[in-house]
Amino acid sequence: MSRKTVTTISIILLVILVGMFWLFMESQASIYQAEDEAVAIVEVDYPVKQVNEFYWVTFDETFFSLDFFDNQEVQRYAIISQEGGDTDYYTYDELISEPQAKELTLANMGEVDIIQARLGKLANNPVWEITLRNANGTLTYYYLNAVNGTWVQTIENI
Repeated sequence: MSRKTVTTISIILLVILVGMFWLFMESQASIYQAEDEAVAIVEVDYPVKQVNEFYWVTFDETFFSLDFFDNQEVQRYAIISQEGGDTDYYTYDELISEPQAKELTLANMGEVDIIQARLGKLANNPVWEITLRNANGTLTYYYLNAVNGTWVQTIENI
């Protein structure tokens, strides 16, 4: 190949790579904005020292949740309703943790591939939504009560 051809191909690949990177960053912008807004809402009540996890979940309505440490080193959960910004706070001891929710799911569902866990509210109760990939490639949503770890509902074969 000639030097001109190699240069042209390199430039085209570079433009494609930069375009893909820009597209990825744009797709993540709403998540970062939602997390920043959630932290701002929580900081009205508790100074946020460190955010451990941010969750975005939609049931009948959308919730943003934070797992965070306040300025007194107390680990807390905040579940924020997207509509109106109503916020419920829980200490780490009041709710089961994400690893505990995953353990309970595996104990109840057997060997499945857990894709993610997200904290939200369903019927005004805090729940963990565990997303699973089944052996046949379909998805299952498994809901656990976040207070006591009991099964709430399962939505299968999506």
